[in-house]
Amino acid sequence: MFPLLVIAIVLTLASTAVSTGLLIPLYAWPGIDAWNTIYDSIAAHPSIPFYLIINPSTGPGNTEYPEDVFITAIAKLNSYSNTKVLGYTYTKQGTRASPEIEKDIATYAHWTTYAGQNISLSGIFFDEASNGADPSKLAYYQNLSRKSKSSSLSTVVFNPGVKLVADVAEWFAAADFIVEYENTYANWVARAPDEHFSTSDHYGKDAVILNQTPVDADVDNVVRLAKDMGLGAIYLASGDNYMSLGTVPKVAVAVAQSRNARRRGHGR
Repeated sequence: MFPLLVIAIVLTLASTAVSTGLLIPLYAWPGIDAWNTIYDSIAAHPSIPFYLIINPSTGPGNTEYPEDVFITAIAKLNSYSNTKVLGYTYTKQGTRASPEIEKDIATYAHWTTYAGQNISLSGIFFDEASNGADPSKLAYYQNLSRKSKSSSLSTVVFNPGVKLVADVAEWFAAADFIVEYENTYANWVARAPDEHFSTSDHYGKDAVILNQTPVDADVDNVVRLAKDMGLGAIYLASGDNYMSLGTVPKVAVAVAQSRNARRRGHGR
């Protein structure tokens, strides 16, 4: 009985392991049919987590609720069980005044009170984050993380876009994901993947966003390496302004295929 119990526990742990997800800067305006590629990919891959960063006006804007076009689009995203919608705000490497960012957090949190449709958000994407070189910035970001989580915006993402250089454990403790690589596809493949990260201890909370991905790029190989490393989230974009969503289906399929291949491997 004991060996069977051990096997059951191992299988349970494997089945409940967090999957590598897609972290998508969803900056394109959600006009008529503009986000259909997103909706279709989410629906086609219900086992893959999608973390979707919305950015109505370099943040939430100055109105109580977003424009109707965003209300409709966010409600649609929230209708899927495998999505988390994150609100964008920027931090200027820790030099933007905290009260300004806290106002953005409060605005995003207030969206949960909208009565017409479900436009509540799951978290905040803090862009232009510090890389830890200035030790005084850690407390600034820890405070923002606490403010976000206490406002029921529980998924916190820091985006320095480069690997952390100090106090790595403390930074990862304050966030659910940290984007330690936001740069071109060419720069990514020019080096060994592990060279882009501060430590292997936190790969499960690491996210990468590749941009300027060529049409003939080996997306499958990039995703396979990310999955093998156990990275928390990945995305490959064709440009660097993230307005095009044309790569979403290809990346989603690559993540799904890699997941299925690993399952078949366990089955053998």
